[in-house]
Formats: sequence, structure tokens, C-alpha cells
Amino acid sequence: MKHLQKLSLLFSLLFCLNHQTNIAQELQEKQMTVQELAEKLEENNIQLQLANAQVDVADARIGDVKTNRLPDIGVDMSGMYLSDVNIYDKHWSKIQKVDIPNFGHQMNISANQLIFAGGRVNKAVKLAELNKNLSENQREDTEQAIKLNATELYLNLYNLQNQKKILQSNILLAEERTKNARYYFEQDMITKNEVLRAEVLERKLKQSIIEIQNAILITNKNLSLFAGLDENILIVPDVSNLDHTIRQQDELFFRQLAYQNNPQLDASKTQLAIAEKNLELTKTDKMPVLAAFAGYNATRPMTSTTPALDYYSNTYQVGLNLSYNIESLFKNRKKAAVDKALIDQAELAKEAVRQQIDAQVNQAYKNYRQAVAQKSVSLVNEAAANENYRITELKYKNQLVTLIEIIDASNTKLQAELQTLDDQTNIILNYVKLLRVTGQL
Repeated sequence: MKHLQKLSLLFSLLFCLNHQTNIAQELQEKQMTVQELAEKLEENNIQLQLANAQVDVADARIGDVKTNRLPDIGVDMSGMYLSDVNIYDKHWSKIQKVDIPNFGHQMNISANQLIFAGGRVNKAVKLAELNKNLSENQREDTEQAIKLNATELYLNLYNLQNQKKILQSNILLAEERTKNARYYFEQDMITKNEVLRAEVLERKLKQSIIEIQNAILITNKNLSLFAGLDENILIVPDVSNLDHTIRQQDELFFRQLAYQNNPQLDASKTQLAIAEKNLELTKTDKMPVLAAFAGYNATRPMTSTTPALDYYSNTYQVGLNLSYNIESLFKNRKKAAVDKALIDQAELAKEAVRQQIDAQVNQAYKNYRQAVAQKSVSLVNEAAANENYRITELKYKNQLVTLIEIIDASNTKLQAELQTLDDQTNIILNYVKLLRVTGQL
């Protein structure tokens, strides 16, 4: 019964492994560098397209605000039927009916041009331009965030695919150990439990392959959706041309670079400029408004005479209009106080962003240095683990050590290889995070 359960478990394991392998084989492999991934993101990412659309909207609003510099021109035309005039006395008794021309029409043309309003229109145009700058800052930040998220998926896929290769090579060794264990058992050189240990380790490695393969498919799907790629493509990351070496630059260098280029800091500066411009715009409410106007009127018939005449009455007017909103003397101070409070808030927000950038630069720089240091140690450990496994395997074949010792050596070798891979991935990832916070991604 126990033998049947083992066979059933092994069959299920092999079925899952074959199923995942078949799915992976259906996908067409495509090598892709980080630079090619960035190009695909710029072409296809929906969030980035939405950010570009927001910039276009802000640009259109600038043109809309600029139209306030143009004169307001209107034309009004009407046609009408005029009834004859009935004349009544004070007791509403009809006295007389007067015939007048019954067809009439009227045309009015008017034009108004703002001359002075305290710079209100120019300030509104500048405010619209600042809002466009803010949209551009936000688009840049969105682009940087999208590239970072995509790169994290990309490096995760790189790590998983290399984990799979490491596990596959270790499975070959495990299969060889199991084969040897069975041979030694048949020769009565070892006990049954050593064969079982070898088989368990082999199955555990194959289970790990199933988990890794499933994670590869999920990560590949997410990355394909993110970059707008064909879902039938299996992305094979190629990091060979990615220069991720920090030479003589120190943390201060990257902090200054972030102050100059980080889009979040640029956005906070723009928001402060917008708050200041709103205050300037509020102050224009206290200024008088001077405008020029002109008009032309043509009316038929002339009803101002008795009897009414079927003639055109034409008039025109040209002049200046000066107006002042007295209530602004009382209301403007409250509105200006709000604008000043918003300026203070924007200054605090800018400082908060600066502090956040300091922390992000410090974290990315320190983590990068740590990953570099860890990799150098991991390479030494990996070499030692491989040599230890080689020696232990020779001793096992000569029956100088037990299977437990070679399994321990195998586990040590596997963990050392995986640790080196993790350190290599972390070096690239933290370098990319450093590029993100400095606005260079």
C-alpha cells in the first residue's frame, strides 16, 4: 500500500512538471535587454499614455486661457413683425388705429477689448503654463515609476529563470546520487533509508522546479501586460550589456544629482510656484478694470417718430469703460490669507519630498554597496561549496562518508549558488533604484 502511495505521488509530481514544461514550450522565447523593455513601455504602457494625455490637456488649456487676450465680438440680428398701433384712452376705450410699417429687423455689432486688469490675463496664462509643467513633472515621475516596476519584474524573471537552471543542474546530480544509492543498496553496501533519503531529495528538487516554473509564467504574464507585449512570448532577460558599476561616485554625488533631476522634487517646486502665482492672481481682484468698447446698431422701421417711418436708424458708439469691484476690499483679504497658507503648505511639502529623496538615495546607495560586498563573499562561498561537494562525492563513491554527508554538501552547494544569484540580482536592482531616485532611469 505504501509502495502504491509513493508511485502515485511520483506520478503526480511528474505530471505537474510535464504540464508546466509544455506550457513553457508553447511560449516563444525572446531575448530582451532592459533598453528594449524601456522602448516597449514608452510605446505601449497604458499608464504612460494616460500621463501623456494629461499633458496634452494642460497644453490645450494654455491656448484656451490665452483667448482672453482677444476682443469679445458679437453680432445680433433679428427679424420681426410689428402690429399696427391701437390707441386707447384712460378708460381703455379705443380711440384710433395707426398704421405703421409691419416688417422690421434689427442688427447689432459690439466689440470689447480689455486694456488693463492688473495683469490678470497674463498671470492666468502663466498659471496655466505652470500647470502644464506640473503635468510634465508628473508624467516624468510616472514614467520613472513604471520603468522601475517593470525592471523589478524583469529582474525577478531573470532571477527565476537562473534559479531554474541551477535547480536543473542539481537535479541531474541528485538523479546520479539516487542511482548510486540504489546500486549500493543492491550490493548490500548501504541500508534502505539512505536510498529513501536520496529519493526524497530528488523529489524535493523537482517540486522546487514546479514552483519556479509557475512563478516564471506568472511573472512573464505580468511583465507582458505591463509592456504591452504578445502574451505568447516568453521574455528571456539579457543583462549582459547593462552597466551597473558605480565607480568613484559617493552618496553625496547621487544626492546632488537627485536634487537636480528627481521629478517628484521638480513637481513640488512647481506646486510652490503655482501657489505663489495664485496669490498674485488673487491680488489682481483689487485692481480696477479698464476696457474699450465699440458698437453699431441698425434698426428698421423708425418708431421713435410719429408717424413711424419705414427707414433705417443707424447709430454707433465708441468709448472706454472703467469698473471697480468694491467688495474685493473686504473679500480679497480672506482669499489672500488662504493663498498664503497654501504657499506655506507647498514649502513644507517640498521640504518633505527633499527629506524623502535623501532617505531613498541613502537606502539605495547603501543596499547597492552591501550587495556588492555580499557577492564577493558569495563567490568565495560558492567556490568552496563546489569543491566541498566534489570531495564529498568522491569519498561517497569510495564509501568513506555516508549519504547524509553528501546530501548536506549538496544542499550547501545549492544554497551557495542561489545566494550568489540573489546578490547579483540585488546589485542590479539597487543600482536601478538609485537611477530612479536620481531621475536617470
